[in-house]
Amino acid sequence: MNESTVLVVEDDSDLRGALCDTLELAGYTVSATDQGQSALDKLANEDVGLLLSDLQMRPMDGRTLLKKAKTLLPDLPVVIMTAFGTVQGAVDAMHEGACDYLIKPFEADDLLERVQRYMRTMSLD
Repeated sequence: MNESTVLVVEDDSDLRGALCDTLELAGYTVSATDQGQSALDKLANEDVGLLLSDLQMRPMDGRTLLKKAKTLLPDLPVVIMTAFGTVQGAVDAMHEGACDYLIKPFEADDLLERVQRYMRTMSLD
């Protein structure tokens, strides 16, 4: 598995682009999509080292994507992004297998610190 590939799932195109730019500038290979089903297709067909997903999306929300991704790849690290008002949803997602969450808006350094932490953890397994 290529631990440097991050799959970004975000329905806001501007934020998705900014996330991809930040990760690519830090040296990560990035794959991105705006929908959960497309993300599942990518997980089945691409080497993904970490899933970074928005919580509030349609038609498939981030928690549903998390559950399906964990069924497909149980050891895949998943970081959930959420707005302040949905922090409880992120906490619930952690109980369902997410390794961490980010509250929007967040700093690029916070994103990169988490990606580096979980990529490193995964590579030590």
